[in-house]
Amino acid sequence: MTTPRSSLTAFGPVASPVSLSRAQGFDLRRISSREDWSSVRRLRFDALRSRGEIAENAERFHGDRYDAALNTNTFLLSRHGRALGTARSSVSCATRRWPLPAMDAFGHEIRSALGLDSTIVEASLALVDPSISSDPKNALFCLFKAPMLHCAAENADWLIVAVRDSQIGFYRRIFNMEILSGAESYLGMAWPRVLMGFAYRDQAPLLFKRIPALAVSDADEREFSETGIVSLHP
Repeated sequence: MTTPRSSLTAFGPVASPVSLSRAQGFDLRRISSREDWSSVRRLRFDALRSRGEIAENAERFHGDRYDAALNTNTFLLSRHGRALGTARSSVSCATRRWPLPAMDAFGHEIRSALGLDSTIVEASLALVDPSISSDPKNALFCLFKAPMLHCAAENADWLIVAVRDSQIGFYRRIFNMEILSGAESYLGMAWPRVLMGFAYRDQAPLLFKRIPALAVSDADEREFSETGIVSLHP
């Protein structure tokens, strides 16, 4: 069993992504308002619908029961007030064994491969506006600073994510994630998902050397705890 280091209660070389700093107008923060939720759910709908993952709906939004879970934070990436991306981060540990979104499809794999004594953070619904003009991978890098921060705050053993087959190579190459399952149907999406995992405490120091933009400092944790803002380093 592991113990969180802080009190965040809400909740081969690779080229670094382009810096997404506040000086350039970028902002990544935990959402807190009805307007934020509207932006997140519309962005999710647009991104998932553009990939044929979900059907049309009159409200043009996407959400699920995990959005309101006490172990979950949802984040919004914006630039000059325009929503560019969103991600969700959930935690489960031995003393707070909350359900994670991936447990619906991969409960057996999580229990057998990671163990119920592990502290696990799951990144889910990490999505980028399909109309973004710049490289969407840069925005995805930026979004992943949020679950990395959550891992640091919880002293996590694992960061997990459920991805489509076409994304396996990216997550393995960039984040050094390993495959933990076969493909399974996932939360009403049209395409199956594969569970992948990253042994955070073992792998994070190496990852942060390769991609400094993802590194989490004590100052980052304090800032998030006080303001809900995820620091984006220049």
